[in-house]
Amino acid sequence: MNSETRAPTIEGVSQTPSDDVSNRSGMYQVWMLAISLAVLQIGFGIITPIFPYYISELGMAGIELGVLASSFAISRILFAGPLGSLSDRVGRRPVLMAALLGFAIANVIYAFAMDVIVMISARALEGAVSAGFFPAANAFVSDVTTPENRGTGMGYLSTGNMVGFVTGPALGGVLAQFLGIRIPFIVAAIVTLITLLMIYLLVKEPVRKIFRVHEDVSRRVALRNSLARISRIISRARGSYGALGVAMFANFFAMGILEVAFLLDAVINIGVQPIEIGSFFGVIGIVMIFGNIGFGKIADMKGRKWLIVIGSFIGAASMLMFMISQTVVDLVLSGVVLSIGMSMRGPAIQALIADLTDPSAFGSVMGLFGAVGNSAYAVSPLMGGQIFDDTGSSAISLVIAGGVSVLGGVVAAVLIPKHTVTWEDENNKATK
Repeated sequence: MNSETRAPTIEGVSQTPSDDVSNRSGMYQVWMLAISLAVLQIGFGIITPIFPYYISELGMAGIELGVLASSFAISRILFAGPLGSLSDRVGRRPVLMAALLGFAIANVIYAFAMDVIVMISARALEGAVSAGFFPAANAFVSDVTTPENRGTGMGYLSTGNMVGFVTGPALGGVLAQFLGIRIPFIVAAIVTLITLLMIYLLVKEPVRKIFRVHEDVSRRVALRNSLARISRIISRARGSYGALGVAMFANFFAMGILEVAFLLDAVINIGVQPIEIGSFFGVIGIVMIFGNIGFGKIADMKGRKWLIVIGSFIGAASMLMFMISQTVVDLVLSGVVLSIGMSMRGPAIQALIADLTDPSAFGSVMGLFGAVGNSAYAVSPLMGGQIFDDTGSSAISLVIAGGVSVLGGVVAAVLIPKHTVTWEDENNKATK
């Protein structure tokens, strides 16, 4: 189906020739995308327990692991906007499929890497292709849902992500423990190709909703993905968008600290093994599977704001718990608290961005937010790796991450209004 095919336009009315069909099948498409995302996340998660040991084999220090992680984020910053805009122009499905193919190639490069430069190059490629996949996936959900069920849809998508997050690290830990640290990369490439086939067979290109408010059609098309258009969209709810950007920055910042400084701390100072790291991430994922669904529904029923605020403070508390952890059990308990905070704010942040944004430009706006989040992920691994090299501990990095999370909660409490005027509400009001 051509995603740009629409019925004759009526000013101010959603222009989709098959809205009824879309409403009936939209959540089914979200489920199919969530299943595909779960399989992809297995590929991402398989390699999570491996990196601390891999860098040891290649003779890398903490700062070099930080550079490895940051190359992923920097690449996503550079490509998130263009690929988000591309998904608005050519469709979500082609971008999703191209990203999967690139991710499979990156894992093959990982498997045979013998020096740091090759690994960093593969990680940068992985960042570039993921910059296409995740904004397109979020934009897909926005296309096929409404404000009334969008939080639920984002929750399902996050749940698919977490199912893979549970399975991937556990599988990667077992494979690395018993078969060596290179085999999981080959498995990840195979799993990614399976995901590509699933997207091709199960996910259809959505018919996107376009709202016209007293604008000439040709002018709207010309401005669709321009900076002026994005600026105009953001200016109508500048405080909310700003708070969401800070909240997303805080979330990515914490993950960068955990992936580099804390995992090095856990391996060197606590002595955890690959299979234990896999189990740790598996427990986090299980909690988030249920949390994303439950809190996604709460976000639809009770609103987005306070889930973001409370989730930010819970995330900050988990950073302090990680700082005083001495055993694997301590790590798991800290991870459970972290996963509760993340599942509270994750679907709520994504749903609120979708609520505020013109559906025809959601890919572009989500790409912009991806760049904001990844700027945090570019900074925190470098900082965490350097601090670990200097101090031999992740404690200082975790305190900083907790402070950033608190800041995100405070800004959200102050700037996000209690009652949000959605893009659809504003368009309906303008056309009455």
